[in-house]
Amino acid sequence: MEPLDYHAEERSKASFDVEEMKIVWAGSRHAFEISDRAARLVASDPVFRKDNRTMLSRKELFKDTLRKTAHAVKRTIELNLSGFFSSELLIALFDFSLGYLIKLLSFMTEEETHTLWFYVDQPAYANLHWGMFIPAIEGQGTEEQKQKWLPMAHNMQIIGCYAQTELGHGSNVQGLETTATFDPQTDEFVIHSPTLTSSKWWPGGLGKVSTHAVVYARLRTDGQDYGVH
Repeated sequence: MEPLDYHAEERSKASFDVEEMKIVWAGSRHAFEISDRAARLVASDPVFRKDNRTMLSRKELFKDTLRKTAHAVKRTIELNLSGFFSSELLIALFDFSLGYLIKLLSFMTEEETHTLWFYVDQPAYANLHWGMFIPAIEGQGTEEQKQKWLPMAHNMQIIGCYAQTELGHGSNVQGLETTATFDPQTDEFVIHSPTLTSSKWWPGGLGKVSTHAVVYARLRTDGQDYGVH
């Protein structure tokens, strides 16, 4: 069945050039051309269908997201080889809201890939890995920690989540109850959530697949509480 264009009649009545208005709306001819290519690619590929999304269970949606992610990577590589997109070589670090993206080695520019994922339009499982986990290490980690963890995180050898929110404490960081007590005998931190309200809650889309976490907790050592770290 051919799709219906419900706007065609109204477009035909416009007193301005519809094609030129598309460019104005996009911001530039360059932006429009990238957007138009990505939109046509997604709309013409049945794997990227969206009409059944609201009927999927959480588990089905999760699998559907992974399926679309893998297919998008495959199509990106195929289209790059055929010259569909520009040939600027870079490693784009994404996690778009399937929407912000996965690490993708491609010949697409970051702009092109973000646009593609904008039209795919489905929350990805690695949103907070790129949006919170990695930035937390980059902004708050020591040089030694960065050297150890960032390469693995960038290569998706580890998948991180961001464990700040607790059942009883959302944005009230100073109210967090989870503790990280340093044990000098083992040179380790013992993480403990002593109450129901201190349970780490809602760690984002990574709750099912993460292998590591940035955990915000009250630092304790030698019997003294040094606050949230």
